[in-house]
Amino acid sequence: MVRFIYAIVSRLSLPVFLCYLIYRSIKEKEYRARKRERFGFVSSEIKTGSLWFHTVSAGEAIAAIPIIEAILQNRPSEHVLATTTTPTGYEAIEKSFGSRIDLCYVPYDVPSCVNRFLKRTQPKALLLMETELWPNLVNFTARRDTPIFLLNARLSAKSASGYARMSDLTESMLKNVRMVASQYPDTAERFQSLGLPKDRVVVTGNVKFDLNDQIARLPEELQELETLQERGTLVWIAGSTHDPEEDVVLDAHRTILDQSPNTKLILAPRHVNRVQEILTSCESRGIRACLLSELDHNSEVIVVDRMGILFPLYQYASVAFVGGSLQQTGGHNPIEPAFFGLPILMGPNRHNFAEVCSRFADRDCLFTVNNADDIAKKVLHFHRDSAARLRCYQGTRAVVQENQGALERVCTLVNSWLD
Repeated sequence: MVRFIYAIVSRLSLPVFLCYLIYRSIKEKEYRARKRERFGFVSSEIKTGSLWFHTVSAGEAIAAIPIIEAILQNRPSEHVLATTTTPTGYEAIEKSFGSRIDLCYVPYDVPSCVNRFLKRTQPKALLLMETELWPNLVNFTARRDTPIFLLNARLSAKSASGYARMSDLTESMLKNVRMVASQYPDTAERFQSLGLPKDRVVVTGNVKFDLNDQIARLPEELQELETLQERGTLVWIAGSTHDPEEDVVLDAHRTILDQSPNTKLILAPRHVNRVQEILTSCESRGIRACLLSELDHNSEVIVVDRMGILFPLYQYASVAFVGGSLQQTGGHNPIEPAFFGLPILMGPNRHNFAEVCSRFADRDCLFTVNNADDIAKKVLHFHRDSAARLRCYQGTRAVVQENQGALERVCTLVNSWLD
């Protein structure tokens, strides 16, 4: 029944997606570019018969980049097409590959849009990153005898429960997925409980642990941030925050400034269209703030107004709060601050990365915070206690190093599947 309802609703949803795109374009100018691609109208310059990688946003794109790079090196005759959902993902892919691969936005999961895209691109294989399973995208691709693989797959208990409630729709998708490379055994078990045969899932680890220094480079025009370290300024960072987390973070920073005036906060909201309201919130608390693009060293808060650069920003801080965890978003990726050895603060809601978070928490380098007072106390503690910072550095770096190697395993699998 759910499958039938989705088939009807998705066919009628085109006006809804159009309104949504107009709304996003008003809020965020980046969504105004290449709008036709989201409806399946792909440039004639994009080659047919490519290996098609689909990512969602910057996090998935960063995970896909080294896999795509390995494909280009090991299979130089192959063409690669990458699609993304968000401008941050688009920018990350474009920055890494330029004209070496084709790149466009993925079509909305409307039958006419998906079919138009597939008819134009005729992909050789579809490699999905993480859990980007859309019924029409998967099922219509499979109807063309195009093999579908899921890489670096993660599936939280909450998401698995949602898929289980739509069992007929879920089963119709999973029967069309040839193989799944799962991050951890718990994800593999959840896919199996949803109907994926055991022999079609392999546990490989999480390729996001295989970050490298090249990805961590900050754009040249922003390297003025290095002067913060040269001046010995104490810096902490709040990354991928949502509303109302910024208010909690700013209240914490107000407390920190009262005790440690030479402290700066780098505040990177998940959605950059919210920077003006964050500046207003700073002003209401008597906190001097500036945009990263207009860096003022006299500011007490630096609000990041550019997408796709959060990862390299972590290296300029000594403590990190990872957002999406004080409300029901489910948390964001703690591996990026861990790459630089930072103590990690997160709220209690982190089911999106539960398995990853447990690895850091078990090493006493990820700490649960529930409010502004908790955050302020932890930041001040780590700023004052260099021995505690060193223990966290050793713990986070150990977890990162112990979990590396997934990239090589995934690349080996992909080559075997394509062969």
